[in-house]
Amino acid sequence: MLAGSEAVRQVLDVMSKVLTVARYILESQGSLTTLKLQKLVYYAQVWAIAEGGEPLFSEAIKAWAQGPVVPELFHHHKGMSRITAAELGSPSGELTESERAHIDRMLASYGSLPAEYLSKLTHHERPWKDARASGQESPPISLSAIREFYAGKSSEDLEADYQLTVARALMDRHAESLARLAL
Repeated sequence: MLAGSEAVRQVLDVMSKVLTVARYILESQGSLTTLKLQKLVYYAQVWAIAEGGEPLFSEAIKAWAQGPVVPELFHHHKGMSRITAAELGSPSGELTESERAHIDRMLASYGSLPAEYLSKLTHHERPWKDARASGQESPPISLSAIREFYAGKSSEDLEADYQLTVARALMDRHAESLARLAL
């Protein structure tokens, strides 16, 4: 007989494409915080949809307080602060060459960014903000919202927009001090 958490993990391993995507990311990046893994999985899904139109996985993405989260993946790493590919378990499926290429391009843009930065970046983007504004406790982020927002944009465009927003907020917060310095 399997212990309770082991039985849950085995059930989650069956037919879970999001775990295959997460494992691929962990194999590419090494040990990650679970927060960063969730954001990278989200952006893998985002850019697969934006570039090719088809999602990498069918599991739901929810707009949680820390940003987008795939609950199925969360339940697999719940209670951990960091995770490795080995801790995630055996892959339950294979990724196509095209899917790996989408993930690799996303990792080239987002893989070196800190988890907290990725979380703040998602908070700046409309799919998460609109879902959170719905008033639901754990609102889903729809694939159509992702497709609509990210189509025709690059990761560089989104990061530049975010950085400009942060810079404006800092300037507004410190306007009086900046004005005195200009004298």
